[in-house]
Amino acid sequence: MSGGTPSLLRACFCARAVALAVAFCLGAVLPARAADYSVTAALGLETTGAFRGVKSRKLNPSVYGYLEIAYGEGLFGVFSNPVSIAGETNALVLGYALWKPTLGKFDVEAGARYYSFPDSSDFTFDFDDDGVVDHRGHKGLFEAQAGVRRKFEGGRVHIRAFYTPDGFAETGPAWYVSNELRADLPFGVEARGAVGVSRFSDKRFNENYIDYDAGLYKSMFGFDMFLRYSDTAGLSGPDNSVVVFGIERALSLASSAAREDRRYDKIRNDWRIDKARLGVIDRPAGD
Repeated sequence: MSGGTPSLLRACFCARAVALAVAFCLGAVLPARAADYSVTAALGLETTGAFRGVKSRKLNPSVYGYLEIAYGEGLFGVFSNPVSIAGETNALVLGYALWKPTLGKFDVEAGARYYSFPDSSDFTFDFDDDGVVDHRGHKGLFEAQAGVRRKFEGGRVHIRAFYTPDGFAETGPAWYVSNELRADLPFGVEARGAVGVSRFSDKRFNENYIDYDAGLYKSMFGFDMFLRYSDTAGLSGPDNSVVVFGIERALSLASSAAREDRRYDKIRNDWRIDKARLGVIDRPAGD
């Protein structure tokens, strides 16, 4: 393992400390009558971590933290948690930025994110098992994203597409397309179901597959919680079927009066299609 646990902890704390400092400065200098803004931080825990349906077999329960700045139609954030990847225990630090305007009855989004694994070594492949490395690649990757969301009475539908020109370990272009449906239930419970499709250009490194999940979400006592089942289809290897319980506590660090008065979605995990797999929370800007 490169860097070991001390390096992992330093990377996590450094990322969060920098983000917090930026956020507090931003909240202090933004004029009161500027565009709506908010600064939110959170800590969360999931009994089993997963990314796009592929469950983690180490470091469970999975603990994560994030800080997010919403300003007008823009959204900026940084997320971090320890992950086990390619035989190493390392910090994942994910930065993201989104533009989220409303066009008529549709909420649209466009943005990008970067996955970083500080202190990790390159990822290597030895295809013929002869001790000679046939492929070596950097673990971090960039993704562009676009999506559209349509609310209706008692729920909403959300479609998103993600594209990377060079995927994990520099293994070529890849797509991920997801579709999520939400419906309100009695007693403040929300039901969610989602299906995602992963497609890769180079089949030597990755398999095309489908992931799907269904769960119940509720907020109470200042916490956001969920119970969800997820699985994959089309992947060889270990079974990814899993039931996950998650709980999160979000805190408002700063906000404009207008944004404070808005009604936010009660469940904050708007990036849940990815967040429950990587931890990122994208809270909608309100109605």
